[in-house]
Parts: sequence; structure tokens; C-alpha cells
Amino acid sequence: MVKKKVIPIVLPEGVFDIVPEEQRYWHTVFRKVNGLLADYSFTRIDFSPVEAADLFVRSHGSGDDQVDKRLVSANKTKDGFSLTLRYQLTPSFMRAYLQYGMHALPQPVKMFATTQIMYQEEGTHSAVVLGVQTIGDDSEAVDAELIFLGSRILEALNLGPFHVRMNTIGDAQSRQQYARVLREYYRGRNKKMCARCRGLTRDSILMALECTQQECRDINKEAPQILDYLSDEAKSHFRRLLEFLDEGDVPYVIDPHLVRHEDYAAMTVFEFTLGAVPGDRDPATSEEAARPAPAVIRGGRFGRLSELLGGGRNGASAAGWEMDLSEVVSRIKAKGTNVPELGGRPKVFLSQLGEAAKRKTLMLFEDIRKAGIDVRYSLSRDTIKGQLRMAERLGVRYALIFGQKEALEGTVILREMETGIQETIPQEKIIDTLKKRLKSK
Repeated sequence: MVKKKVIPIVLPEGVFDIVPEEQRYWHTVFRKVNGLLADYSFTRIDFSPVEAADLFVRSHGSGDDQVDKRLVSANKTKDGFSLTLRYQLTPSFMRAYLQYGMHALPQPVKMFATTQIMYQEEGTHSAVVLGVQTIGDDSEAVDAELIFLGSRILEALNLGPFHVRMNTIGDAQSRQQYARVLREYYRGRNKKMCARCRGLTRDSILMALECTQQECRDINKEAPQILDYLSDEAKSHFRRLLEFLDEGDVPYVIDPHLVRHEDYAAMTVFEFTLGAVPGDRDPATSEEAARPAPAVIRGGRFGRLSELLGGGRNGASAAGWEMDLSEVVSRIKAKGTNVPELGGRPKVFLSQLGEAAKRKTLMLFEDIRKAGIDVRYSLSRDTIKGQLRMAERLGVRYALIFGQKEALEGTVILREMETGIQETIPQEKIIDTLKKRLKSK
């Protein structure tokens, strides 16, 4: 009987694991990011790996009738919920705020989360995302704080120059008026637009402004700008925000084509893009602004999110952003940044040879570790020579060689890696000897 060949199972294209040799990059990013989040008084929340699909459908409202097609969903549960993998973080923050009665806490509530998102758009895609959100304050000072935080994080990660693309889509009154003007502008030009933009509905017309197809970009160069249709309240909010950014020397450029089309979006919209601020040319007509580099942070204000998710018409206002940590780690690796190994660089390596030595190695390792000495060890069947090569790669100062003879005699060979000089030390004295030697250099 011929056995059927078993094909190994691999992840689908577009999704990924973070394998051990990659962990040091992620650890470095998390260490720097978590410190700044604590400084800015954001507290961590860990979300369930799945959400009810209706969370994302309802939060987007009529602004995006394609969102259900992007979700990676499972069958309905016994309770009738259709579960989905997280498509974005923004709705999850507000869902948690409402579900756990956080309105009773001192306001605003400032949270952050890190999770993997997944969506379908010409294939399956995933990314690790850091999200921050402030709920319960509608002032422009909150928007400014979020932008300041994003700036400090990018500076700490040393990714090079960056700038913030800024815009406002105003309040509901501003947006409705602008949508009417925009539809009128496109009416005589839509035959020249791409098929996607020609099919946009009245409620999703703002999506045409962010289209990257050449024919649509050409038409959008002369499109009306929302800054000319803002209500007095929206103008004042945006002006005061820019004053905050000027005071803090945040590098920004106003981009009238930057929008958010979700029903919950309102007022401020911003994106952090790596690279210096573009020249002084009009961003509405410059090729640099028309083809911006991919954003590493996207954010804004979410005026109606609470209402759409059942928080009432006078629900809590929110603002926040999401950072693509997968892109950040890729940039760090591409730059060749020197990233330390996890746990720091050890000072001592413990090698062994023979069954008797192997049985005692773990206890000797524990004694050295508990003494506060950074130590690594090997229980492999490799030769002493091979284990010493491992010690060299780790950059340790001393190697301890523990063989059959040493195990029987209660001794350890201490080898200075730089000179190769070796001496035999009684096992009960090895910790004191190591401490003295390490302290002397």
C-alpha cells in the first residue's frame, strides 16, 4: 500500500508569525513605545482576538458599504453572533468604553492596545497595530496631545525625518454642505473617473478625494476644498489645533485631499508620513502631495462613533490613531539599526560534556543566575569546541567548561575567552571567582 504524501501546512499568503530571531526588533519597539505611553498616562487594554462583525459594519455606517467584504469572518455562534477577526482598533476602544461603563470613570479615559488586525482587499492582509484613543473630551487639546505623542514615538524609534499631513472634515453641518458641493463638481467629470469612484454613493463621495488612480488625481487637483465650507465652530477647532502644533514645532503640512469617509469621523484628520516636509508648493497640485509615501500613523477625531454603537446622541467624543508596527519594524531592519539581543549580553557561558556533567549543569546554571550573573548555557550534544564557538558569538568574557572529570571532582574549568587562558576552580568557589573577575574589568 502506497502511503499518501502529507503536505505541510503553512500560513496563507498575507499573514505572518513573529519568529524567535525577529523578536528582538519587536521588543525594542515595544520598550520605547510603552515608556512614552506611560509618560502620557495611557493605560493598556487587551482585547479579545475576535469581535462581533456588526461592530465594524455599524461603526462605518453608510460611509463605506464595502466594509463587510473586507472582514475575515467565521460562522455564527450559538448566540447568533457572526464573529470576525479585528479589522481595525478604533471601534473596539469605544465598544469597550460602553460595555464596561467607563463613562463613570474620571474623564477622559486614555487607552492603548497592541494587536494583529486582518482584512481582505485583493487578497488577505495582516499587520500588528498599536492603537491609542482618548474618550470623553472633544477639545482640540486632545488632538494635539495625540499628535505630540506620535511625534515623540517616531523620534524615539529613530526612523528619520517625518511630517504630519493635516486636514479637517469639519462637523456634520460642514460635511453635508461640502458633500453637496463635491457631488456637483464631479457631476460633469465622473465619466473621466475610475470605475470605483464613478460608483460612489452620495454618502461616500469623500472617498473620491483619496483615490490614487491618475485620472481621478488629475480631476481632484481642481476640486473644491473643505476648508472653504467649514462652520465657524469647525474653523475655530482646526485653527486652535494648528496653534498647538506651531507652539510644539510639529512638522506638518495641510493636505485638503486627506479625508476619512467613515460615518463616525469628524473634525481632525491626520497621517504621519516618513520623510521631510514637502516644499512650499501648493499640496493640492504638487506631485509630492498627490503621491504621498505610505503613512505609518493614521488618526483623527471620531465624533459619532459612540452614537453609532449605542451610546446615545450625546455620547462621548473620541480621538485616536493607529500605528502600523509591522511597517516600523521593517524600516528598522532595512536601516540596519543595531538592536540588542533579548535579555542583554551575557557575561558567562556554561558548556558541558558527558552525561554526569549534563545532569548537574542545570543546577550550576541556576546557582550562577541567582547570584545575579548574566549567564547562558548549552545542553546540546555538540563538542566543547562547538559550544565555545557559540560562546564567542554571544560575546561572553568567560566560559565555564564542565566535563565528566570536573563533575566527579567537583570542579569547573574557567576559560577567559579573549586570551584562551584556562584554570580549574573548585565548584563551590566559582561564583565568588566570577564576581571578582567581572568586577575587576
